[in-house]
Parts: sequence; C-alpha cells; structure tokens
Amino acid sequence: MLNIKALRHSYDGQMTITYPDWTVEKGNHAIILGNSGSGKTTLLHLIGGLMAPKEGILKVAGEDLSAKSNAKLDRFRGENIGIVFQKPHLVRSLTVKENLYLSQYLSHKQTDSKRVDEVLSRLGIEELANRKVHQISQGQAQRVSIARAVINSPKLLLADEPTASLDDDNCKKVIDLLKSQAEETGATLIVATHDHRVKNEFKNQLAL
Repeated sequence: MLNIKALRHSYDGQMTITYPDWTVEKGNHAIILGNSGSGKTTLLHLIGGLMAPKEGILKVAGEDLSAKSNAKLDRFRGENIGIVFQKPHLVRSLTVKENLYLSQYLSHKQTDSKRVDEVLSRLGIEELANRKVHQISQGQAQRVSIARAVINSPKLLLADEPTASLDDDNCKKVIDLLKSQAEETGATLIVATHDHRVKNEFKNQLAL
C-alpha cells in the first residue's frame, strides 16, 4: 500500500527533513512516532497527496503521487484516501449529515444516504445527523471527522494526532474506533502522533 524510499522534503529552503525508507502492506495498521517538529505531520500530508516531496519515491497503492496532475491527484485522493485531521475542518454552516454528503460529492460519488446513516450509527453519533457543526462538542466533532474520512470506504486511512487532547479512556476508544473502521473496509491505517500511550497498539512503527 505504501512505499517510501530516499524521501526528503523542505519548506522554502529551510532545514530538509530526510525520512527513513518504509513500507506498509495493504490492510496493515501502522504508526509514525515523533516529537513536535520531527516532520511526522508533514510525512502524513505527503502520503495523503496534500503536498509533493522534494526528492525520493513515495508510492501509494502502487501509484507515484508526484507524477500526477493536480486534477488526477485530487481524484485519486478522493477515491482512495481518507484523512482525519488534527482539527476537524468541518463546514460549520452545514449539518453533520450534509458534511458527509459533501465528502461524497467531492469524491465524485453519488449521494448515498444509506451509507451515511450506516457510518453515523456505527460511530454512535446518529442522533447528531441534523445538527449544525457549531451545535456539537469537540469530541463529537472528532467522531464526525472520522465518519467523513471513512464515508467513501478509502483504501488508506490517515489520522493526524487523533489522541493529543484526550484522557486515557477516550484515547483508547479513539484508537479502537479508527482500527475498527479500517478493518470494516479493509483499509490500511496510518496514525501520526507524539502520544506514546498508543505506541503498543501498532506493530509497524516508524520513529522520527
């Protein structure tokens, strides 16, 4: 699913980040560990096709993302990759359900209300379906963010610092939730975090 080799990235000529070679097999659950500033979020964004690497090889599902045009990259990401950002980035003027419909639309998929209802139910937030984003709590918004990431049954599920602000109990619940959602769709799961509480939850680890 993921193959990284001799990967390097820098921002506007600043310090270059060099990443270790790394492979994550299809359906595997993996973790990127590192302190703030180590480049783990940057790596996650590179894997998600949100930015292009300066040097090296980065292939997702056998595809070289840097070789794709912006339009083809957008389509590939919409069809294959789901991302849970550190901050939810939901559209506040829309309801929870409408945010999921929007995700389907942007991925060039037909609106599937049955799939939306199913995902909301599995995440235990079906009662939030018709609430506007500003009417839900931070914890609820995080679950909606997970719902949006998995709504299109992605092949690759990425999560950036999903447990950073959570207590131990909710930390475990969110990791279990991400794993279960990935397993239900056969997705590969990669989590980037500095939270060592979740380290032992993953066999495949990349330390930065």
